Amino acid sequence: PDPIHETIEDTHNTYDEAVEYLLKKDAENNGKIEVMVASHNQQSIEKAIQLTHKYNIDGPVLSFAQLLGMSDNLTNTLGTNGYRAYKYTPYGEVHEVIPYLLRRAQENSGMLKNGGSSELVLLLRELKRRLKPSSLQRRSA
Repeated sequence: PDPIHETIEDTHNTYDEAVEYLLKKDAENNGKIEVMVASHNQQSIEKAIQLTHKYNIDGPVLSFAQLLGMSDNLTNTLGTNGYRAYKYTPYGEVHEVIPYLLRRAQENSGMLKNGGSSELVLLLRELKRRLKPSSLQRRSA
């Protein structure tokens, strides 16, 4: 049970509302705010990008971050499309880091149901590409 929201959808909605609030304030204050969307939720990421268009925000106001090893397809796509995209790695003593990672895994368990399979397909495709005999052969000069 979540101490704040009843459902994961409520959590996402609240997060999205907070991002919109910040981006709206940025637009009202001529770009004085920078926002990092630290989310593995593709819909939240897409909404944040749409909001930059809605509020006519241009420039490096928005950046994104995901936990290393999670939603790499989102991070790569964002970076390829010119967005600032970061990966973060928790650092600390094991008794501090493990509970954090377990919470992230629980929160993102729906990722496997909603799109995680597409990330798996992308990973398998890349693995096959890298293991193709033609890619393993040495190219002659």
